[in-house]
Amino acid sequence: MSKWLFRWVGLVFLSACAPQYETRYELTPPTSTAGLACLNRCQTQTQACNQQCSQQYAQCGVQAGQQAKLALPGQLKDYDSKLNVWQNDMERYESDLRFYEMEVRQREVLADLNRFACDRDGKDSASCVRHPSRLHSSWLYEPRSPGSPPSRPTLESETARIRNLSCSQDCKCDGQYRQCYASCGGTVKPYQFCTDNCPTRQ
Repeated sequence: MSKWLFRWVGLVFLSACAPQYETRYELTPPTSTAGLACLNRCQTQTQACNQQCSQQYAQCGVQAGQQAKLALPGQLKDYDSKLNVWQNDMERYESDLRFYEMEVRQREVLADLNRFACDRDGKDSASCVRHPSRLHSSWLYEPRSPGSPPSRPTLESETARIRNLSCSQDCKCDGQYRQCYASCGGTVKPYQFCTDNCPTRQ
């Protein structure tokens, strides 16, 4: 099992250090006058696409704000329930932590006393048979913290949440422009561009 875990950790490490690439495009315009005029139409269409996309995103954001106003009371009620659970878990954790720390101190004191008795009575004495490590033989788990409290939703956070789920600024305008560019006689050549952990050039 540990072997597979080691391999998995190694793969994660290698993937994190591997070069990261994104696809970019090299555009070569057509040479004919008609082709260049066609590219102007592509540019105009792309500008209109981007403008329409921005307008749609803004309108979607307004709708997200309206939905957030309706959803916020329910989100606050859910937050109160989660906060109550978290508070109970935190109280239990703090109580368990106090017990854990007290138990650790008691075991350390017993171990010190046993070690002192062993040194005093000699290695063959009964106190030395009770090796200090045996005082820690029973399992003692440190309690796990419940973590940070839940975040209280606000109108702004709820609007942002709904907007992220419902609204998109990716209207494929760039892809449409490349298609139009190629239809005008231009050349569209994709290539991989390194953005992170790039290999050094010799």
